[in-house]
Amino acid sequence: MIFNRNYLRGAVKIRISGTMPERFINLCITEQILLWGITKTDKDLVAWIGLHDFFQIRPLVLASRTKVKVLAHRGLPFMAKRIKKRKVLMFGCVLFLALLYTLTSYVWFVEVKGSKNVPEQTIRDVAEQYGLKPGAGKERINLKAIEREIMLNVPEVAWVGIDFTGTRAVIEIVEKTMPKQENKAPAHIVAAKDGVITEIIALAGQAAVKNGDTVKKGDVLIKGLAPEPAPAATDSQPPIINAPRELVRAKGIIKARVWYESYAETELTQTTMTRTGNMQMCMKMKIGDTEIAFNDVPEPPFQEYETEIIGKQLPLWRNSEFPVESTIKIYHEINSNLIEKPFEQARDEAHAKAVQAVQDIIPEAAQILSRNYEVIKTPEDNIVRVKVNVETIEDIGQTINISQ
Repeated sequence: MIFNRNYLRGAVKIRISGTMPERFINLCITEQILLWGITKTDKDLVAWIGLHDFFQIRPLVLASRTKVKVLAHRGLPFMAKRIKKRKVLMFGCVLFLALLYTLTSYVWFVEVKGSKNVPEQTIRDVAEQYGLKPGAGKERINLKAIEREIMLNVPEVAWVGIDFTGTRAVIEIVEKTMPKQENKAPAHIVAAKDGVITEIIALAGQAAVKNGDTVKKGDVLIKGLAPEPAPAATDSQPPIINAPRELVRAKGIIKARVWYESYAETELTQTTMTRTGNMQMCMKMKIGDTEIAFNDVPEPPFQEYETEIIGKQLPLWRNSEFPVESTIKIYHEINSNLIEKPFEQARDEAHAKAVQAVQDIIPEAAQILSRNYEVIKTPEDNIVRVKVNVETIEDIGQTINISQ
């Protein structure tokens, strides 16, 4: 608290020298002059004194037969004095603050958030039409009115909110969830993959297969034709033959048994490589078409090694005429070790790879009926190969439009 009060009023750091500087301290205490931060340096004393009290100590200095020297000063009065000497700087600071305040009262950027299907430019055009644009004053912008106009002019928007963030106006929108338009074009349902039909229900169109039929990819399962009308012949009018059939968009549920198969293999021996810590480094610099090598590395640097290359290029704007590139090539010495795996471990690893491979192609909605695997004998003694078979029941229908 003392420091803050004296900083506002000003404070002076003084050195008190003489045969008895302590006498000056005692006189100050008697006159109720505050000193703080008193330290001893050799035979002298160093202390802080308020600026107002500093001009009152001359009689005390004479009475104590000491000398007082100013070492430093700080506080608001000294800062104000320095500012008065720099009127141009002070004027510049005031002008900068006024200009900053003026600039922040305008909108310089307009940002649109939440737009996925609605073009951002559409939102910007409506906002600009009603006053929200770069360079517009914030006080003259009616945010509620602009929000209302965006809602009225852009029917795809369900909600809109506008806020100011500094000199940026942020328009946040929430789009309506528009119902998907049903495709009514005539179409067949064909098999997306091979399988054996286990269930078929034609909701629209005419079923072309039945339960137990084996189908291949591309076979028509439900035809996009209206059901054939029953012949209604009378004595006066013969039945209509070969009347044109109405084309419809086939719909239905088609489930089939589908089989998947995958293979994977694992070696019984595996080579691992570890770095020894020894390395050789080669640095080259290319200036234009000239390449400079700073040190050479023998080839090969080690009996077994791996290479790490670090390349850097200076920005083109700094050397547009002569592109400069540096390349550091580091050769790491390595030791290779041959590790033998037990047959069971290699088999399990191959099985896991094969299962993962087949799971990647099975639809999530498929019902898995069975899963089995077998180890396949190979002429190579170092390889364990595993085959995985998976049987599922799944919807194999795929809609294909009818070309008319």
